[in-house]
Amino acid sequence: MTLEAVIFDFGDTLVLTDRWDYDKCLVTLQHSLQKNGVITQIPYDQFKHTYFEVRDQMYCQSEETLEEVDFRVRISETLKRFKEVYNYKSQIVKQAGEAFIDAFIEDLRMEKFLPPLLSRLQPVYKLAVVSNFAYAPGLRRILQYFNLTRFFDIIVISGEFGFRKPHPKIFEEALKGLDVTAARSAFVGDSLKADIFGAMRVGLKTVLVENVGLRKNPYATAGELDPYPVDPEIRISDLGELLDALEILQQ
Repeated sequence: MTLEAVIFDFGDTLVLTDRWDYDKCLVTLQHSLQKNGVITQIPYDQFKHTYFEVRDQMYCQSEETLEEVDFRVRISETLKRFKEVYNYKSQIVKQAGEAFIDAFIEDLRMEKFLPPLLSRLQPVYKLAVVSNFAYAPGLRRILQYFNLTRFFDIIVISGEFGFRKPHPKIFEEALKGLDVTAARSAFVGDSLKADIFGAMRVGLKTVLVENVGLRKNPYATAGELDPYPVDPEIRISDLGELLDALEILQQ
């Protein structure tokens, strides 16, 4: 059956996060808050501990419901633990979120072959991104920074859409936007649970990017690191092998 669309995960699929320094991002976020007169007397270690308590609680809830919570809510709830009350849509919280993204972008990298690869795919397939990313404006900034937005017909972000992979709805939203069927589409991602299991549930063909040798995020949750008992149709070491994989799926 002829493939009509290729849908990509973002993190560690399109753009690599193996050099990500989470502490640097969190320090930058706290400095933004302190510049605005918020939690000025709280040591970083205390702020970090509280932030991760809030984050992990929210992740546990999201693992059960697969509903996404905006990253700014995480910041707002962390501040509440210090008796600082700011709506997650407030300018102070927004600035802190943007500061985190500023630092995050510095640590990301993209393989040189990616833009030429997407240029080859674009005339042949409809292309999309489906990402678990809790701060949608941040991900759109990152895609613009790497000049990748131009390649994609639709970008579906959990922080905007409201559901996380592997929920079927987020994949179905991309298929609807592309006006293609799952049977004629392939999903490319690096997570067995979020990407491969989720895509298989809606009938997408699947390609796992194994990224052998990449340093894993030391602050990943248990749910993100756990192996998952599914087998993708094809495994590749990186996106440099994707063209051959798509040829196989076309057969």
